[in-house]
Amino acid sequence: MSDYGFLKIGDDPTTWELSEPITATALAPSGNAPFCATIVEPRTGTLLLSSRAAASVALWGAGGATPNGGEFMAQPFLYLPSVTGLTATAPGSMYALPDGTDLEALAAQITTAMSQSQPCTVQLSDGVIVLNGATLPFAVLFEAAAEAD
Repeated sequence: MSDYGFLKIGDDPTTWELSEPITATALAPSGNAPFCATIVEPRTGTLLLSSRAAASVALWGAGGATPNGGEFMAQPFLYLPSVTGLTATAPGSMYALPDGTDLEALAAQITTAMSQSQPCTVQLSDGVIVLNGATLPFAVLFEAAAEAD
């Protein structure tokens, strides 16, 4: 079985480089648990992937991670699937999180929502967003720019 270091999810054009290569079987953990991995490009973060809700995931071995361009938010943020991908020039899919957000606790909260197909409310810097755990294909959590990379 081959190991793959890059993936692309559904219609989202972002190419994610994983910190460690995986096999295709890693994307289907036992039960309803989402796949969780550290990504290193286009920026270091935590990828939470629902194999149940993602329509497709393309995997390949080497090369291909290209940042979509621009500077990203300085504060921690949540990225959700978008037809434009992760790019500062179209930030509609990047949601600013309050400074000091416990990203591990938030990852656990979103993972639980995905596993149990339940809604999940996430506090944003200037409001809230309600995620549907049953249909959310993936989410990526990013630290504040000073803490990233």
